[in-house]
Amino acid sequence: MAWPQAISIRLNNMNNAKYIILADGRRLAYAENGPSEGNPVIAFHGTPGSRLEQAASPSILRELNTRLIVVDRPGYGWSDFHEGRRLLDWPDDVIQLADMLHLDRFRVMGFSGGGAYAAACAFKIPERLIRVALVSSTAPFDAPGLIDAMLPANRALFELAADDYRQAEQQLAVVAKTPEAVLNILEGPVPAPDKAILSDENFRRMYRENLSESLRQGLAGFACDMSLLAQPWCFDPAVIKVEVCLWHGEQDINVPLVMGQYLATTIPQCQAHFLPDAGHWLLFDHWKEILQTLTSES
Repeated sequence: MAWPQAISIRLNNMNNAKYIILADGRRLAYAENGPSEGNPVIAFHGTPGSRLEQAASPSILRELNTRLIVVDRPGYGWSDFHEGRRLLDWPDDVIQLADMLHLDRFRVMGFSGGGAYAAACAFKIPERLIRVALVSSTAPFDAPGLIDAMLPANRALFELAADDYRQAEQQLAVVAKTPEAVLNILEGPVPAPDKAILSDENFRRMYRENLSESLRQGLAGFACDMSLLAQPWCFDPAVIKVEVCLWHGEQDINVPLVMGQYLATTIPQCQAHFLPDAGHWLLFDHWKEILQTLTSES
């Protein structure tokens, strides 16, 4: 299959963002962390999120020889909004980025809402991937019984977004006016493991910057992201051919445990890690273990 070719790569002085110009003229922004010659991992942030959402310290990335590339999805950060996009359009953008960075084969990781995008890459571009990590990942909302376990308020907003992301954008405008307001929503009635992470000042500083960047263009990217996650994936996870390592907290109330269990039992080559003492934000406590599993040579 002939993939589209990106046009150029550029540096943006704001938050050290780099970006490429995609074949259709859109800007796709990303940030790089860790050794430039390290094993490449392309990471997909949560919903909402941006390229500033990353938990690995420079020392961990050096120790594990990992080049971490975190990408702004369309409508977030410096990546241009993409009206009418579909979940399976995302691998095309990723291939153009990888080609511009001269990455032949690489790993991808998706956290929370980013997990669906990692799964889309696993389905559509398996020949380019070494391994995939799904962390606290959403699953197809149309799989029987999965959304029933979601918090009612979250389920209602996703269902609204599925019908028309503009309706969800209007609703989000009422409650998500600032990064601090979004962070307060995320905290909610969280379990103890998540509360410990969300109350850490270093995490809060990073996440305020991340959320502020995610809302740079307004709420359309956030709402559209929710809409895509709530719609059918248009591919069957059972036909994914890439090795997948899955991590899910058993106390997760944002993405219910049944979603992780569904993915673990549906994806053929899935190495699942269910953590009884973890919630949704386990990435920020278990980054090193996840990265070690993702980048191991075995």
